[in-house]
Amino acid sequence: MISTLITAFVAFVSTNIDDIFILMLFFSQINNAMKIRHIVIGQYLGVGALITISIIGALGVSIIPYEYVGLLGLVPIYLGIKAYVDYKKESKDNESTGEQELQKSENSKVEEIIEETTDTKGNGIITSINNLINLSVVKVFGVTFANGGDNIGIYIPLFSSMNSVDILITVIIFMTLTAVWCFVGMKLSEHHFVQRNIEKYKHIFVPIIFIGLGVFILIESGIISLIYKKIL
Repeated sequence: MISTLITAFVAFVSTNIDDIFILMLFFSQINNAMKIRHIVIGQYLGVGALITISIIGALGVSIIPYEYVGLLGLVPIYLGIKAYVDYKKESKDNESTGEQELQKSENSKVEEIIEETTDTKGNGIITSINNLINLSVVKVFGVTFANGGDNIGIYIPLFSSMNSVDILITVIIFMTLTAVWCFVGMKLSEHHFVQRNIEKYKHIFVPIIFIGLGVFILIESGIISLIYKKIL
């Protein structure tokens, strides 16, 4: 029991250290479109997806070859490029509100589609679905999942060596630590020094970090060499 707890703690911490910094960046972008709950939901969906795939992989079912997981590195690269493009558009129009209005416009389109296809009696269901498919949630989920190649590589052999009880305990530890990670990331983003500098330079930090993360994922996974071999 104790050894399982220690193993789960070490496995999560060792594979998610970088996620704290990513979460800090997300929490520093809180506005009318991206709220705290969107980041938490997106993080939990991303971690949950990684755990699910790892457990299935431990059972001997290969959903995605490990090398092809590296293609997910394109997600943060896209988000980094988009963040830079949004900033350039914002600087031409309104430096403080351009990006927020763009995100609000995108979210309103999603809400309109839901309203057109759902009866007004299902307002509670609409709210729940809207929270899950919110573009900010998708953004956080995409980066968390894309950054999880190393998680899958470690979790699959870890789960393969465990019985069902140990797996359940490990999953509970992972879910608990995910909440801790979100809390730490939020508190770091609220620190005066961090908040002041990220707000001032986030148009530089966000694109560079996301694009760098994506390139690292592509290289680390071996997908580039795999594609090169396939072409030749």
